[in-house]
Amino acid sequence: MINSHKKEPVMFKRPLPEETRNTIILVIVVVVAPILFYILNIFFNSGTSALQVGKEKEKTVIVSEAEKADILTKATAKPVTQSVREAMDQGDYSTAHLQLSKVPKDSPEYDELSKQLASEPRARKLPGVRKEAVTPQSPLRYLDETTPRDRFSDGLYLYLVEVSGSVWPKFCIQSVGKRPLDITGFRIKADGKTFAIPALTVKSEKSPAKVAEYYDAPVDQQSYDAMRALIKAHKASLTYIGRSGERVREITDNEKKGLGRMMDAYAALGGNFAFIQH
Repeated sequence: MINSHKKEPVMFKRPLPEETRNTIILVIVVVVAPILFYILNIFFNSGTSALQVGKEKEKTVIVSEAEKADILTKATAKPVTQSVREAMDQGDYSTAHLQLSKVPKDSPEYDELSKQLASEPRARKLPGVRKEAVTPQSPLRYLDETTPRDRFSDGLYLYLVEVSGSVWPKFCIQSVGKRPLDITGFRIKADGKTFAIPALTVKSEKSPAKVAEYYDAPVDQQSYDAMRALIKAHKASLTYIGRSGERVREITDNEKKGLGRMMDAYAALGGNFAFIQH
């Protein structure tokens, strides 16, 4: 009996050529590598951002705005309190008083230094300088003891005005008489030197029997030079120049000493005249 079923020949798969395998591997690398790099980039960037945010939060917690203000106040106050103590050690109570006015009144340092000054008999009064404000809303002014209390007195003086923690020097000349001179300027003689000061703005006040005229302006080069000469002068005079005439008077020793005291007070409060000097 003849078997009619014939065995099919066995088919063997041939291996891929090496060139084909390399091509497939290259394609896989080209496709998969960018995806892998992208995933790694997201992972590391997110970690870095979280670290930066954490550091910023840490800084915010460590140094608050209130603490910054407190640090700034302490750094500013320290030199002032130190200068008060140094002035007291040297017996310069005028400077000590003036510097004390810059220390916050609600601070422990102010209480301590005030008590020390009060316990020293020579320091109970601020020598030569008075402080005042015309109204509670007015800027604080520093004036010499010899400065006129009102406009109805002759006077030549320097005074200081405190605005927003800064002190500014102002120069004033006053004239009083029965009739106004309509002042336009002044001539100051200090020993052998003569200084001309134009009065661009002059104000006036009237009483039943007198007329007061006064020139009140920030210190400039002319007034600064004149004051420096007057402080050292043995003899000095002031001429009021007006449209209706002139008037001459002697500048007193008290006025000259007052100029010197107020310049010292300005320096004690940290001021200088560098902004107007040549």
